[in-house]
Amino acid sequence: MSDSDTVFVFSDHSGTWIPTGLFPIPNRAMNFGDGIFETMVFDQNQIRFSEFHQDRALRALEALGIKPTHFDLDLLQDFLATRFSGNKLRVRLNLFRSGSGKYTPNENSLSQALHLEPFHEAPRVKPIAGISDSIRLSHTPWSSFKTLNAMPYIMAAQERQKRGWDEILLRDAQGRLSEAGASNLFWQKGNEIFTPDLECGCIGGVSRRVIMEEAANCGLEAVEGSFYPADLNQAERVWVSNVTGVSYLDRIESKQFSTESLLWLDKLFD
Repeated sequence: MSDSDTVFVFSDHSGTWIPTGLFPIPNRAMNFGDGIFETMVFDQNQIRFSEFHQDRALRALEALGIKPTHFDLDLLQDFLATRFSGNKLRVRLNLFRSGSGKYTPNENSLSQALHLEPFHEAPRVKPIAGISDSIRLSHTPWSSFKTLNAMPYIMAAQERQKRGWDEILLRDAQGRLSEAGASNLFWQKGNEIFTPDLECGCIGGVSRRVIMEEAANCGLEAVEGSFYPADLNQAERVWVSNVTGVSYLDRIESKQFSTESLLWLDKLFD
């Protein structure tokens, strides 16, 4: 699968996805990071959790003041099913403001760009995680969405690499736990499942929503709140998750946790 076969843009004129060579460069996504993206999994003939992705993307576009004209994941799913039926793909959908201008836009219509890659499942266990010393996240009206300006996560990934970790945990400006480098953060203590609140600057992940709803369905108490690194000391299990699946953390710095699978959790991403 080559980039030339798997990069498309949406044509408002024809109402179809076309090769990226017909798309104007530069654009506001390139110049300002003026938009958001959704990372999804296309499996055989459908987009996993498509309704949740559609809901988050529409809320994100509203928050940024971008008109959602022609945004339709059902249409995208039909395109993928026609062209890539039987494949399992990682789908990156960029949604950004059309036109040019400087910081002040000259229009608020929507442009869409699509990049497809082979799907790679998240590793079941990440042996070593640490807490970032250099990156702090902030809560804003758009911090729960996946914006095209991902600089905090790029810098966090560099810190993780330099320190030889498999995962990095991020905090907000008040020192509260927020999320992992590219995933939401969860932990279990008895019958309770914990995850940081969106006010702590984390992404409102689709897998986060799926996990918290399923935990409640399984009779577990799903708790969102403000937590600090010390709150992890009493956890039995800690894991991170995005749409590619769940990774259990074996160790956070010197503290070790169980990596025994939770069947109700793992089956969500089968």
